[in-house]
Amino acid sequence: MTLPKIGLCFTNPNAKIMALTICFYEDTHFNQFYPLTYLRPVYLLRPGILPLFQHYEKHFKDASVCFASRGQISSLVSQQGKDIPVNIVKKGTGDVLFLNGRIREYGDLPKSVDGCRLNTVFKNSGKTIGVLFKSDTLQGVSELTTPEIYKETLPKFKSDTAEYDTSATLYDYLWQMVDGIENAITSDYKQIESALEPPHDPKVHEGCHFINENDVYLGNDIEIFPTAVIDASQGPVFISANTKVMPQSIINGPCFIGANSIVLQGKISSSSIGPTSRVGGEVEASIFQSYVNKYHAGFIGHSYVGSWVNFGALTTNSDLKNNYSNVRVNVNGKTMDSGMMKVGSFIGDHCKFGIGTLLNTGINIGVSCNVFGGGVTEDKEIPSFSWGNSDKFEKYDIEKAIETVQSVFLRRGAQLSSQEEGALRAIYKNEISSEGCLEF
Repeated sequence: MTLPKIGLCFTNPNAKIMALTICFYEDTHFNQFYPLTYLRPVYLLRPGILPLFQHYEKHFKDASVCFASRGQISSLVSQQGKDIPVNIVKKGTGDVLFLNGRIREYGDLPKSVDGCRLNTVFKNSGKTIGVLFKSDTLQGVSELTTPEIYKETLPKFKSDTAEYDTSATLYDYLWQMVDGIENAITSDYKQIESALEPPHDPKVHEGCHFINENDVYLGNDIEIFPTAVIDASQGPVFISANTKVMPQSIINGPCFIGANSIVLQGKISSSSIGPTSRVGGEVEASIFQSYVNKYHAGFIGHSYVGSWVNFGALTTNSDLKNNYSNVRVNVNGKTMDSGMMKVGSFIGDHCKFGIGTLLNTGINIGVSCNVFGGGVTEDKEIPSFSWGNSDKFEKYDIEKAIETVQSVFLRRGAQLSSQEEGALRAIYKNEISSEGCLEF
């Protein structure tokens, strides 16, 4: 249904421009992005170079930002989004825009927000994209308050609230992020390119090969060894600070390599690799969060991988069915057609894979799983804290799982926080709460 465009395009040219506050919020569809959203909200996922929420800078340049999060992971969100308030909204003197954290394309939303004179609910095909609260309706709202108060305020102005059918869109599933990775990296690079500073002391050894060097950005203190090939002919390549690209490595753009990483012998194509990762073998059209260790040979394609995942040697996933039909994916026990021919693996944080592990097409693996034994893992969905393989999975003892996480953290000079430990224990007990999610 097309919603009436009420209250738009009636701006006062003499009105004083006031700063906009944007609150990115989680809705109750966060579980459609499992296993990556067990420990983070959708808006902190990275479809390209930047976290999803950060795309607002391209459309609302002077806005201030805050987050609305599930209470169960709010402390983790505070750690990941430093200096951004969580579950507190400071309204300032301007309007407040609640923006669905799953936002994919902004479409006409920025222009529409600028043109609104009433509180407005923005929708697309019945899905709420965002809600704008005009400053003159917020006089009874405290300068510092919770997102829930805004939700309670909206019905009080029902007669003065418009609905608008926007062209902005949302992500619905992880495979949509993976499918759009090339465009996302290219778009993010264009967004940040003008702000990039000349790198400090990059070491590029003789014998390296660059293709379309103008679209290659090298961060501070990186080192690229002889025989490495950086190919930006199909899109930009962004290599962040303190990263090493070892001999016989090939990086094909569009591609992003996060800071403090090592690229070993192998080929990385059309992928977004998070910071402090070690990546070898072959990776194609995939997104890795931080601290991923894929040091050895093996193939990972069209996948989204959480943090602190370790791939044993020769671990390989399938991302294409032999009959070239659409891949079906299980999420929360529900099987659905992805609508895509190439879909790989979705792997939760803290998972470990033994040598020679082979992963089924479109597999969904929960948090803190230990999969080993070689051979094909035939399951389509593996619950969090599973230990074993398709012949037999057992429940991973929570104390041993936490002990393993702590050991891995110490090897990288990190420490498991009490907040993340608490979140892991809640997942283990299946005590996951949606409290803090907003539905407008």
